[in-house]
Amino acid sequence: MAPKAKDAAKRKAAEKPEVEPPAKKGAKETPKEDTKKKAAEKAEAEPPAKKVKDDSGDVEKNEPADKRPVTKTSIAFNSASTTLNVIPSFDNKVLMSLTEGGMQYLIAGARGSAGMKAGRYAFEMKIIEALNPTESTQGMKGRTPQPRQLARLGFSTAGSALILGDSDDCVYFDSEGNFCAGKSKKRCSQPFSRDQVICVVLNLDPKSPNANTMSLFREGVRLVEPQPLPECLHGKPLFPHICFRNVTVQVNLGPSLLKPLPFNCRAIQAAAGADIVESGDAPKDGEYEVVLPVAVPDEGTFDWLDGFLEANPSYTELSERKLQAWAASSGLQKPKAPGSNDKPAWNYGIPSMDDLSLVKVANSVASTIPRNYVMMEVSSNLVAEERAATLKRFSLPHFKKTAMVVMGEPPQDFKDKNKERLLQEKQAKSDAEWKAKKAEAERQKAVTKRQKALELMRKQAEEQRVKRMEEAQKKLAEAQKKKAEEAEKKKAEEDAKKKAEEGDKAEGETKEGETKEEETKEGGEDTTQKMEVDEVKEEEKKEEKKEEAAADAKDETKAEAKEEVKEEEAKVEEEEEEDDGLGDEPPKVELTEEDLKQYFRPKVGNGDLQPAVLGKFLAKFTIPEKSEGFGDVKYIWDAEETSKTYLRNWIVETKRTMRIEDLEPSKYFTEKLEAWKKQFADWQAKQKAFKAAHKTDAGEEKKLKDISTVEDINDVGDGEPLYGSFEPQDWALLQLRYEMFLLADAYKKDLDDADREQIPEVHLAFYYSRYYKKQLNPAIFTLKTPAELVDLVKSTATIDGEPRMLTLKCEDAESLDFFVKQTEEARRELKRRSDAGDETAVLKYNAAVAQAAAKPINTVARLPVAQASQPINTQARMMPGIVPGVRPALAGLAGKGGGLAGLLSGLTGAAAGWKGAGKW
Repeated sequence: MAPKAKDAAKRKAAEKPEVEPPAKKGAKETPKEDTKKKAAEKAEAEPPAKKVKDDSGDVEKNEPADKRPVTKTSIAFNSASTTLNVIPSFDNKVLMSLTEGGMQYLIAGARGSAGMKAGRYAFEMKIIEALNPTESTQGMKGRTPQPRQLARLGFSTAGSALILGDSDDCVYFDSEGNFCAGKSKKRCSQPFSRDQVICVVLNLDPKSPNANTMSLFREGVRLVEPQPLPECLHGKPLFPHICFRNVTVQVNLGPSLLKPLPFNCRAIQAAAGADIVESGDAPKDGEYEVVLPVAVPDEGTFDWLDGFLEANPSYTELSERKLQAWAASSGLQKPKAPGSNDKPAWNYGIPSMDDLSLVKVANSVASTIPRNYVMMEVSSNLVAEERAATLKRFSLPHFKKTAMVVMGEPPQDFKDKNKERLLQEKQAKSDAEWKAKKAEAERQKAVTKRQKALELMRKQAEEQRVKRMEEAQKKLAEAQKKKAEEAEKKKAEEDAKKKAEEGDKAEGETKEGETKEEETKEGGEDTTQKMEVDEVKEEEKKEEKKEEAAADAKDETKAEAKEEVKEEEAKVEEEEEEDDGLGDEPPKVELTEEDLKQYFRPKVGNGDLQPAVLGKFLAKFTIPEKSEGFGDVKYIWDAEETSKTYLRNWIVETKRTMRIEDLEPSKYFTEKLEAWKKQFADWQAKQKAFKAAHKTDAGEEKKLKDISTVEDINDVGDGEPLYGSFEPQDWALLQLRYEMFLLADAYKKDLDDADREQIPEVHLAFYYSRYYKKQLNPAIFTLKTPAELVDLVKSTATIDGEPRMLTLKCEDAESLDFFVKQTEEARRELKRRSDAGDETAVLKYNAAVAQAAAKPINTVARLPVAQASQPINTQARMMPGIVPGVRPALAGLAGKGGGLAGLLSGLTGAAAGWKGAGKW
């Protein structure tokens, strides 16, 4: 035996007790019992285990074992809490998304079926596939959202938005390395990518120093220090939440983690049952509801829906406005083209979005995913055929179909909410105006301050300039003075020298005489020199006094200038402190009496429906019946009969004032118009022939025959037609008279609707241009409005009533002669009044305008406004600068009856478009 083996045997023998316990008499130990006995003896012999110290090395510490029972709830991502493009697989452990029909641009979101209200738990995510869906670049003008692939993981409250970041009740990390709380974002770590296990830890343990925080780990290594949760999430159950785009993710909710963390932490699926809260999204009976709201357009439709969804967060709205909101949450810019609440414009500049592929995919997928839906289609839900098509899509047995009729007078709580919304909108508008005025006042104040500062700088610069000039003048004066002194000194020396030379020449004189002369001369010289010195001193004193006076004046000027500068600075400061009259806070607005009477929000733009859609389906609007396939029809605001009466009255009133965009002249109108044109030309030819044959009788006055007795308008006597005296304005009035009659008559017959028999005044020009293919221009008679023009033929038609409608005075004319007689009677009346001195009886006829108005309108200009503004047009997308200008031209012609003002306005817009496209 080896020495090491011998030593081990000795140690083992030493560990055995010296005395074996006695066995019971008559009992024979089995091998199994012997083994258990030895194990128990060994355990008793070993010393007790020491308590393990916390050596995690992380800010999160190991926790003692939790002996509470583990939750029995199976946590997963139910279809009721996922977006429509999420495809779960492998028992909810792998989440994929749709990448066709515009879905590749939308973020997919999934929230767990259970959340945590306490404790410290984690879940993991791993990107296992990055997708690059193919995209057509033909016609691509818009920008696709970035980044193309993304992932977000975190927590949110029950009923929150499925896209993390859409609301404030969520917190998450994203693949770009950001920590986001609600809509706020900050960079806090390195990005993470494919094939990396990412773990997020949520700590809601109140005993932990890191309570109410969230941490991020990659491959078990901490990426981010604990990030605090926002205050609004404290104390609320939080549910695991995943968002992704163009990637496939593996999600691990437990019970064990794929990558161990530096400290002991359980997955959510292994959490204590007391710490878990179920969402309750899935119904217990497995039955889901499909709701079709049926409401009057622009009468609180979407406001009611928003309130319903807020009270019932488990319901998913399926509508075009919701799809566009989803696109906006995913990073796509919302189109600015005109549309309606029910059918917004799809003008993203992205082919798979603009061709409504996204709408088709969403409608197809929705019926296969069990969840509660609200099918918000304002127009379709009011039409029986459209309702039937919707119900057919949801034919699976787990869908219960319910119609909710929201019509009539709303309840008080809705009125109160509407007043609150209206007050908020007015306050927001007032605040914006106040901020604009405040900013303008601040700008003006800054400009004034700047101007004052510039003025002070100019003054200071001027003072410095004056100072420099004075110093220069002083130096010049000193230099000149010094030069003069030197010249004087030099002259004195020269004089002294000359005198000395003259004295030397007088040597021949006697001593006495010399002495006397010298004394006399010296005395005189002394006196002269003394006088000269005194004069110089006197001059110097005068100069010094002048300089002192100038210096004193200069000091006074400087002092005054400084005082002025100080005063100006003080004035500027005072002006800065002056109140601008706007206050420090925006004024509080109040609702007017008119506002308080409104039940619904005012219509903005096209409102819920575009005019073309409303005109097309208005006559088909009905309230649903159970027999259509509904499990239940609920009346939310008013009872059944009251709601039906309300809808009926609304339809009648709307019909009377609504313009029918797709109305086209019938065969009846065309035949009548052709017969009139032929007869009208025949009358004019007969008048021309009569006048040519009776030129010599032009100045003679003839006795007028009573119109009521005329049997043949072509010959009232001597071959003279009743219209023989018609002037161009009379022919124009005859034409107008019949056109108004035929228009009103054909409109009534073409529509064949008892609720819509008259043309509203506001749409008269539109229908006139639609039927006659020319413009109705009051300027022919120097008038301004169509109503003034119609008043010229008031014996045939007038505009009256409330609302004002085109009303015929003669329901049925026996023959066309009737209109000639009416025109002749009106002509005689105007002549009689004119002869009596009534200036208002003189018609101001403009032949040039009449000739221009008679020209037919281009049929392209008759496109309905809604059709002309449709964004789904390949040429429109290829020429974005030109088409936006052409459309106003078409809309101007169609909307204003082809009026000159509409044409000019449209052409101006077209010119701007061409210039913007670089085609000018």
